[in-house]
Amino acid sequence: QKLDFRGHDVSAQTIHQWPAVKVQAVGSPLSLECTVKGTSNPNLYWYWQAPGGTLQQLFYSFNVGQSELVVQRNLSASRPKSEQFILSTEKLLLTHSGFYLCAWSLTLSGVGQTSVQKPHPLFSATSLARNPH
Repeated sequence: QKLDFRGHDVSAQTIHQWPAVKVQAVGSPLSLECTVKGTSNPNLYWYWQAPGGTLQQLFYSFNVGQSELVVQRNLSASRPKSEQFILSTEKLLLTHSGFYLCAWSLTLSGVGQTSVQKPHPLFSATSLARNPH
């Protein structure tokens, strides 16, 4: 059994994004939800990757009700609950297409290090594409 620095079972910690795949019309509103279970008050992050591009951090949040913008892409992020981080926009743009990844970490304040949990790309990536119709 692997334990983190707080004595929590790391195998019991999970991250989930919903929906897994989203195909939606340009101009419509969008909401992507990330939920973490098995840990208390984690640091949460949203990343975006354009098709064929590099991964970019969009937002991070260290507390409930707080989120910080890293890269401006006409998106917003909110954290209504400790375990929930929501990415949204009122008007979807074609340039929003790509993969959206949510991640979490625990800050090791005693030694100034961070343990980062990366989502599995096949099951935790939210793919966004233009509606062909």
